[in-house]
This record gives sequence, structure tokens and C-alpha cells, in this order.
Amino acid sequence: MKIKHMSHVEMVESGENLKALLFLTLGTKYFNLVFNSLGETVKSGNPHIVSSDTEETIWDNYFEKTKWSDFMIIEPILFNFYHGLELFLKGLLLLCSQDNVKAQHGLLNLFKQIDPIDSIAKDVKEIIREHLVISENDTFLYTFLKENNASIDQLYEALRYPSDKSFQNLNSYISLHYKEDGVIEYFKKIMQDIKTIQKFGVAFYRNKGVGV
Repeated sequence: MKIKHMSHVEMVESGENLKALLFLTLGTKYFNLVFNSLGETVKSGNPHIVSSDTEETIWDNYFEKTKWSDFMIIEPILFNFYHGLELFLKGLLLLCSQDNVKAQHGLLNLFKQIDPIDSIAKDVKEIIREHLVISENDTFLYTFLKENNASIDQLYEALRYPSDKSFQNLNSYISLHYKEDGVIEYFKKIMQDIKTIQKFGVAFYRNKGVGV
């Protein structure tokens, strides 16, 4: 599919659809950051332990070799991925003339609004569902949510702050770290899912938004 960028005139002429376009466009930028970062993680093999020839170079070598590893970047990467999903879902709802899109971060509620809309591709809805309905088979996020007694809708805050608002209950992030190559396939899936979501978003906007 050939993707053509929107011109300023097209955006202005789209009128009420401009709001949806801005949500989808900003969501894509968050997705791009996740895609590019995880690409580096996959390329590096997500190492945790590295070797060095000398004591003098060990730290420089370590930080260079592990700069894309999960224990260095995973919290902001996941935050950006789920924030991208939030913006994407809101963009779709705005395109579908939903008048109850609110300034809240409840991903499950947003998905419940999207799910009955037949014009949204089933495979795209299934991809989103997989990232929101976390089963025990997903040992990566399931363990993190369980250890922190959090739901997927609370993940947003847990990835932004290390504690609750009272500073009393601290989050544990160890289950997200030091996965080595065992999490590479999971990261590859996120990258593929991002590509599928982005392609659909462009096509859906052009069909619903500007009709070309």
C-alpha cells in the first residue's frame, strides 16, 4: 500500500476530522519511537552480561553494549507503546463520530467502544485485545501486573511513577528486566503489531476522513 502524506490544505479541508488526524498522527510518533527502539534491542540481542578485556574499559563497554537492553529502557518503551494505543483508539473513535471520547486513560473502556464497530478490521481489534487482555500465558506483563496488584488500566501510572500518589506503595519492576533473548520474540511481535496498526490507521482515515 502506498502511503501519501496529508498536505496542510487536505488537513484544513477535512474539518471535524482534523481532530482525529492529530490523534492518529501523534500516536504514530509514539509507535515509531517504540518500533525503532525495540529494533535496536532485537539487533543487540538484549544482553545483560558482557565481557571486557580490561578493567579500565569494562564500564564503558558495558553501557555501550547494554544501552538498548530491557533493564535500561523497558518502562518508557512500554509506556510509549500503550500511550500510542490510547491515542490510536481515540483517533478511531473520533473518526467514527463517537461523541463520548473523554480525557481519560482507560484503555479497556476505549476498546469496548471500538469492539462493536464493524468497519474496524477484526485483525486490528484482535491485536489490540491481545495487548489489553493479559493472560497468564503472557509471563512478561502478567507477572508485572500481578506483583504490583495492578490492572492494565493502571499500567499507565505504574510505568510513569515508581509509587502511588501517597509514596507508600512502591512498584516492583524486576519482572520486566534481564530477560535476555527470551523476550526477543515478544518484542518482534510488538514491532509487527505496530506496523499492522499504522497501515490500518492510514487506510481507515483516508476512507472515513477524506474519502480518497
